[in-house]
Amino acid sequence: MRRFHHWLAPALLLASTGAPASDDWQVTGTLYMWAAGINGETAGGAEFDIDFDTLLDNLNMAFMGTVEARRGPWSALADAVYLNVGADKGGTVKVPVDNDAVIPVDVEVGVQTRGWVINLLGAYTVYASERVSVDVLAGVRYLELKPEFDLKVRVPGKAGVAPARSVLETDWDGVVGVKGQVRLDDRWYLPYYADIGTGESDLTWQVFGGVGYSFGRGDVALVYRHMSWDFGSNHGLDHASFSGPAAAISWRF
Repeated sequence: MRRFHHWLAPALLLASTGAPASDDWQVTGTLYMWAAGINGETAGGAEFDIDFDTLLDNLNMAFMGTVEARRGPWSALADAVYLNVGADKGGTVKVPVDNDAVIPVDVEVGVQTRGWVINLLGAYTVYASERVSVDVLAGVRYLELKPEFDLKVRVPGKAGVAPARSVLETDWDGVVGVKGQVRLDDRWYLPYYADIGTGESDLTWQVFGGVGYSFGRGDVALVYRHMSWDFGSNHGLDHASFSGPAAAISWRF
């Protein structure tokens, strides 16, 4: 199977984009949903294209959240995303044989994708005004992604044949980047984020930008995000990328 259509639950959104500096500790918690699709290619040349359409019907389990602690110009962020999605299709196919006879063959196809994306980052505000903030950041990104394909064929009177194929990709990468916001007025602002890095993968990078709205001690934001890996040789995957809109809600404590 060179292409399959599935879906991927949200990956990560680093929704904190440069809050005003304070001498007191400020903690921000964020929940988000990333309506992302994923596409890429295995090292063996099998392409995959995963869409978001059947997420609610096939989601097994997902967790995603970000916590940022900030004091003065310094901040630390931890973001974790876990996803487990899968679907099974089955049916009976009548296979013709000699003398116009047919044999009923039970066929079952399963596709499952499990993965983690974790970011641990430290940041420092290098510029802050009433309208613009700029943070530089550095840290590590962990990816664990396992697409799995399973085909079961059962013929009456014979043992079942169940070929299965899976690819496990795990990578630690160091990243550096920049994040911040441009305020339009007291409520509306434009968040932005970009990073790039390498390590066990040849290259990983991500960007997002959009619009946000502040209310009291909270924020809501809508952004478009792209995240990509090029894995190089000696990896189960050749490359993979995630793209799509994301919605987030944050609370400051």
